[in-house]
Amino acid sequence: MPCCLVQAESVAPNADQLKRAFKSLKVLTDADAVKLANDACGILIKNLSPDDADLLQRALKSEGVTTEIVDAGDLPRLPDAKFVRRMECQSESLVIYDPIGRAVPVPWQHLILISAGTVRHFDMTATRTEKKVATFDPIRGARTKVVTEVRHKVEDDSALLIDIFLTGGAIRFQTEAAAFQFKFCFDRPELNLAQKAGLLVQMLADHAPQAGLNRGATALRDGLPENAVYASKAALFDESTWLMWRMARRP
Repeated sequence: MPCCLVQAESVAPNADQLKRAFKSLKVLTDADAVKLANDACGILIKNLSPDDADLLQRALKSEGVTTEIVDAGDLPRLPDAKFVRRMECQSESLVIYDPIGRAVPVPWQHLILISAGTVRHFDMTATRTEKKVATFDPIRGARTKVVTEVRHKVEDDSALLIDIFLTGGAIRFQTEAAAFQFKFCFDRPELNLAQKAGLLVQMLADHAPQAGLNRGATALRDGLPENAVYASKAALFDESTWLMWRMARRP
């Protein structure tokens, strides 16, 4: 079974540590090290053979980086997200409203992890246009033909996501800050989107102090949205997977 190399501590290795350690495996390059240093979120490398994982683990240890080797199948699978746009913080429970407006109360003690982050999203769109063009051929004379043009456009945008995981990791509620109805939690129209998300995280954490916070949620709560940016949704979700794995190992 393929292995994953995961962080044993919260601090991710830097690019120089990774570059030196990666020399132990021919398939890894300095470019891989730089990318991983920017994107690392708990799960460092996936799909390693046991021998390669052991070799890289020892190389990282010599750089002062402690890791653990985990069978890929032993990492938790994140549940499919249930998308929500409205929640209310009440004294005994977090009340979540489903897409048709039904209230679902969730006792605060059931919250185990709050993950948040701004993720980048790339998409490519194609626009197809057709137009008639007049041409002249000495033999056939004047003619009209249809010319098709296809233009591609790369779109780069971002979304601020908040995930709430419940006890056992079987249920996950997700909201996108741009679509969330904050007015049912607080009325602070003067705040920007990141500030509203940070205040929501703070309210959730105050009511559920047992719940863990990922890097992004902590940064938003502390008013540092620049530290809540992830390279992709996959990076954000990998961090949640890693945190859930660590929680499951606690006594």
